[in-house]
Amino acid sequence: MGTVILVGGALRADNQAVFGKILEHCGPRIGIFTTASSDPAQSWELNAALFRAQGFDPQHIGITVENAGILAQDPAVLSQMQSCSGFFFAGGDQRQITQSLLGTPVLALLERQFAKGAGVAGSSAGTAAMADPMIAGGQSLDTWLGEGETLCMQPGLGLVKNLQVDQHFLAWGRFGRLMRAVEQAGVGLGVGVDENTALVMPEQSPWEVMGESYVAFLERTLAGWQVSLLAQGDRYDPAQGEFQIHPSRSPIQAPDPELKNLVSTDIFAPYALPRTLTRLVQSAEQTAIGLSFRASPEDGFSALGVRVRFFKTPQTMGYSGPSTPGERFSVVRVGLALEAIRVQVEPVA
Repeated sequence: MGTVILVGGALRADNQAVFGKILEHCGPRIGIFTTASSDPAQSWELNAALFRAQGFDPQHIGITVENAGILAQDPAVLSQMQSCSGFFFAGGDQRQITQSLLGTPVLALLERQFAKGAGVAGSSAGTAAMADPMIAGGQSLDTWLGEGETLCMQPGLGLVKNLQVDQHFLAWGRFGRLMRAVEQAGVGLGVGVDENTALVMPEQSPWEVMGESYVAFLERTLAGWQVSLLAQGDRYDPAQGEFQIHPSRSPIQAPDPELKNLVSTDIFAPYALPRTLTRLVQSAEQTAIGLSFRASPEDGFSALGVRVRFFKTPQTMGYSGPSTPGERFSVVRVGLALEAIRVQVEPVA
């Protein structure tokens, strides 16, 4: 079985750590699917230049929604894929990937190549499509309130098993929708990969985080939810359910006395989750609160929202280290509980 590499989107050309892992596990002759893009020709042009600059020999697997009826079973395309050492799914709309590939000879060949050891990487929509079912859309707050742009799940490629995945995770505040996706899929783990960051998932060894930001792990247990943030070099052993923190980061020993009354008034805002979690593990506080609700310009408005309580558990640990490589902090197993609330705002007399 090959290695899956989940990239959270917005992969930059200078991210040598992530491109190095793609080269290691997918090999130089990489087949690039631009199926998800609204402009596949432009996507191929950009990705071809990007991968060539990193030492790859990229091959364009030019299947689109419009031509999939022909190309997804074309012997020439199948022959081209057989010559590839690995594959990469570029970003766009993950529904176009599954609409084009599910049930086709191309996907069957990809699965056989993967089973023989070919690596498969994806970025943004290419990451979202890896699970089955996959997250096809939805916003965190709408999902929990049950109206508006709620979670949408559809059949996915199924190259990762027994977990849910999400991307652009911290930049777009998606932990609320990932929690619901884990519940709907009936699995115990969700991983959310942030931008310019990757989770490398070999079959027989611990998964490793690479890149600029974090990968979040949402664990659904009999005791409730726990969330962890892993940074570059940190690992997760799925066989043992254990986190392995990079030796550049050490356990936080002395709490910061300045960190008190930990409240985020927009917990689904960009990067509100890591700010809240890293402040909690640096403090002597046992809990932190995150809120999110529908805004209104009117005085005295009443609106539905959610309240998230983050709390330290016996397994909670915080780690800190130098700002490079990757993020400074790692956070292990903070409990969280989410509930719907009604917010009432009135002017001060």
